[in-house]
Amino acid sequence: MVSKILLIVSLIFFALPGGKHQDDTIEVITKSIETANTKEISKYLNSSVILSILDDENVYSKTQSEMILRSFFVKYPPVQVKLKHTGSSPEGMQYAICSYRTSSSTYRLFFYMKQTGTNTLINELRVESDK
Repeated sequence: MVSKILLIVSLIFFALPGGKHQDDTIEVITKSIETANTKEISKYLNSSVILSILDDENVYSKTQSEMILRSFFVKYPPVQVKLKHTGSSPEGMQYAICSYRTSSSTYRLFFYMKQTGTNTLINELRVESDK
């Protein structure tokens, strides 16, 4: 009886959304940021994204967001990106906080994602000076 209960609990646990898939998505996005690969990042952008790059914040389309990120990476090429923290909110948003280092500065980079159908997509991406 106990083994049946453990089996059922295990199946429910592994069937829940999140977990490994979202960890993989965060890792792919983080690696894409580190290599400034905007094509790969754009695969994970929602149709509209809140972008806050330093002190410039607005809502952009997926295409506009990709261009703005490309421009940021050209102006501030990454030397090292380290994933510092991940988590989720009660509303189902997942987030990641990274340290983004260039040759001359360090920034905090945050991205917030939400499950949309079968995909986990970025709804918001922020870059702030790490003072």
